[in-house]
Amino acid sequence: MPELAVNGTTIWYERDGVGAPCLVLHGGLGVDHTFYRRTLQPLTESLDLVFLDHRGNGRSGRPAIDTITIEQLADDAAAVARELGFEQALVFGHSYGGFVAQELTLRHPDLVRALMLIDTTPGQLGTGETEDDYRGEPPPPGVMEAFSQLPETDEQMAAGMPAIVPWYLHRANVDEAISLFDQTIYSRDAMVQGFVSLASWSSVDRLPTISVPTLVTAGRHDLFTSAPQADRIADRIPQAERVVFEESGHMPWLDESDAFFAAVNVWLDRVLR
Repeated sequence: MPELAVNGTTIWYERDGVGAPCLVLHGGLGVDHTFYRRTLQPLTESLDLVFLDHRGNGRSGRPAIDTITIEQLADDAAAVARELGFEQALVFGHSYGGFVAQELTLRHPDLVRALMLIDTTPGQLGTGETEDDYRGEPPPPGVMEAFSQLPETDEQMAAGMPAIVPWYLHRANVDEAISLFDQTIYSRDAMVQGFVSLASWSSVDRLPTISVPTLVTAGRHDLFTSAPQADRIADRIPQAERVVFEESGHMPWLDESDAFFAAVNVWLDRVLR
């Protein structure tokens, strides 16, 4: 079975591709790696992708819920990389996985070769920041309504996913996107605990210490991690490059697949060379 015992739990992972190792850290929380493995296959031509389920998510172990913190998820990912024998790895983090990817790079800088932060934020306000800094457009009322009530069970979370997915997209086919989640294992408790951890987490003041090449992307129509949040990250990381996809929402590799993978591959060519 593709799982590893690390830090008092088990972490499920699957691998695809050839080339430089790259950890893929999924968003959510409360979902798993399945959607990412189905949609990031174009990167397998140059990367050995390691898709893992965070603790408390998907097929990974269910330790005490309060151990699901951004810091612990970062340490888990580092432990997986070391168990697999990687001296260094690239890291691909989307949305919540982007929080974990930042923390991983900050806590284990020797392990990270390069960093891809896909439609994410640096969390809560840093020193000297105000809520008006890097503010994006407010989300439409429908988004607030869709997320106003948290599910009470894993089954309710799964049943509600089709109503939520359209808000993540700008021009991708909604029905096709929904079908990509049909084998996802949901965890309502992990989702809620993810919000708890995020409420006290910020990387802002620490971002200038990240010294690896970093790609920061955003979708112009992202309702959850607005394009200015990419600037908020990239303005602070010395080797950061930013790309904004003008016809994308929260998942640019679905909305603008060709443009997304072309941009990532151009960046990878420079980093890997």
